[in-house]
Amino acid sequence: MLVVYVVIWSSAVLLGLSAVWGLVWAIRTGQFHGLREGAESIFDDGEPVGTPTDFFPGAARSAASASGTKAGAMEEKWRR
Repeated sequence: MLVVYVVIWSSAVLLGLSAVWGLVWAIRTGQFHGLREGAESIFDDGEPVGTPTDFFPGAARSAASASGTKAGAMEEKWRR
């Protein structure tokens, strides 16, 4: 029974140490630099930052479809 406890606790300690090592590695290699730019790079001119243009097919007509945006055209296509 002692062996089971030792294996479980040593596995937990090893997992914790590897998580700390991974965090230190990420910080040292600059993996956290430019998070804002990376998050904003998924948007294009058709979907500016802060303006939601997604829709749910079959939902009530949104302001996006009323304004004639690309998302509005897609919503109309889904309704057909």
